[in-house]
Amino acid sequence: MAGKREYGLIVIGAGMTGLSTALAWAETHDLDREPVLVLEKEPAPGGCVTTFAREGYRFDTVQIIPDISDLLKFYRIPLDLVPYGHCLARLFLADPVKKDVRVYPVLQGRENFRDYLVGLFPEEEEGLNRFFDYGQKLLDELEHLKTEPTPLQGLAILIKCPGIIRQSGRTYRQYLDSFRFRNPDLMEILDLFSSFSGLSGDRCAALLTACAAMTTLQGSYRPRSGFISFPHSLRKALETRGGEILTGLCVDRILHKEGRVQGVRCGEEIFRASRVVCTADTHVMVEEMLGLGPVTRERVLGPVKGWFKKYARVKSAPSSFTVHLGLDEKLDLKGMGFDCGYNVLTTGRAAHEKAFDLWEKGERLTGEEEFHMAVISPSALIGGKQTLIIHVTPAAAEDWEELRAQDYDAYRARKKEAARYYIDKVEEYMIPGLKEHIRLTDISTPATYARYLGTKGGANSDMLNVPSNFGMYRLPTRTPVEGLFLPKFSNGIWPSLMAGLQVVDMMTGGAVMEGRSRYVHRENQLSFFFSMRRKPSAQVTNAGASRV
Repeated sequence: MAGKREYGLIVIGAGMTGLSTALAWAETHDLDREPVLVLEKEPAPGGCVTTFAREGYRFDTVQIIPDISDLLKFYRIPLDLVPYGHCLARLFLADPVKKDVRVYPVLQGRENFRDYLVGLFPEEEEGLNRFFDYGQKLLDELEHLKTEPTPLQGLAILIKCPGIIRQSGRTYRQYLDSFRFRNPDLMEILDLFSSFSGLSGDRCAALLTACAAMTTLQGSYRPRSGFISFPHSLRKALETRGGEILTGLCVDRILHKEGRVQGVRCGEEIFRASRVVCTADTHVMVEEMLGLGPVTRERVLGPVKGWFKKYARVKSAPSSFTVHLGLDEKLDLKGMGFDCGYNVLTTGRAAHEKAFDLWEKGERLTGEEEFHMAVISPSALIGGKQTLIIHVTPAAAEDWEELRAQDYDAYRARKKEAARYYIDKVEEYMIPGLKEHIRLTDISTPATYARYLGTKGGANSDMLNVPSNFGMYRLPTRTPVEGLFLPKFSNGIWPSLMAGLQVVDMMTGGAVMEGRSRYVHRENQLSFFFSMRRKPSAQVTNAGASRV
């Protein structure tokens, strides 16, 4: 019976990081001798990556996967991915005074996008060439990074990764400023990539955003059967190889003795293992699962101030407010260009930064003169009943959880009022007459995310991707409890998958990727770096920004 034997590895959480960890373990171990167990509190695996249905409408919780062909080869799983067309994303730059909007596409392919921008802003050609070439240089330098470098490897990194070292403490805003662009609209377009990282450009780590921009431009996809098919494929692959997943089980305690992990407890059942990987919220793991408060840490573990000093800086990421709309078939969203991966409606970079200032005060950006949101239509690319998703980050925790628990009618009224504000903005600047086509409305608040993810305030992740908590400053994966690992690469599908490979690479002395910080399938490197370099059509290249 499950839980009655010793496991080689126990993984807490069946999100993308947990599933990646378990599969990497299965690829490098004999599971008859060292079995792997994944414990998930929800009824199904996937975590933040899933698809849910309402009255026949299907909504994905994430929208874009970059080129992960190398990882799919490692996992040995087939996944039917649909590539986005020539347009990856669009920026809707609204002018509330003039009541109009300029629309700029982000084209697939690094060369395509560069040529398009040079066509729009010829006076910025030199800076644009440096921006794209330097971004690719940073991406190439990642090949030389080691997850846990020796002193000699650290010296090699200093020599081989000068760009990464130089950008390690910078924000994306500082990174953009270094290219001395003069056109404000060009800065707005390039700042769009910070939205992919879940922060404003003034806060997001430069290295993360710059590399995310380059990898996304190389090729971006979505699963044909919805994002839920991804964790389902990973689960099937794991179980086929003999791995075990138990759902509906919440880990109450990570067991440890004399500074060494012993296993986990779920209610009255105990699962034993000498290695445990926890993918839960960092604060939940330390304070609740380990039971290590500030007073007990040193008494239980000894002098471990270095790790906990970094732990004290870990700040939970913001939550989100999401409006899921089921529409009739009278709107031609594909014809309106919504078959791209992402649309950002904003009054500018300053509005996004102001939204984070307000979030820190527990407030939301809801003015008529400043706003920032993402608008996505998965159905425009993969078909099915027509859907539209309005996603707003950051969303402050405010008192959503308390209101939901104490006065559900008031909670429903308040979230409908908030949703109406965002729908009005989309109708005004993006889709005229939107409201008359709405047939279903489903709203997620920070209380929704808190309930589902089990994070404080509904945080979508527990790591803000700011320079002080990224790269060399990140909380180490190895915890002070021997045998207990906390893999936190970054947020997003590709980083979550990489975190799973990294932690098994650590445990096996480099069996997965020889100690490197990033996995690249050796026989596929050239296609990894030079795929998706198609030329844009003349219509798009010469179009410039459209105005509606």
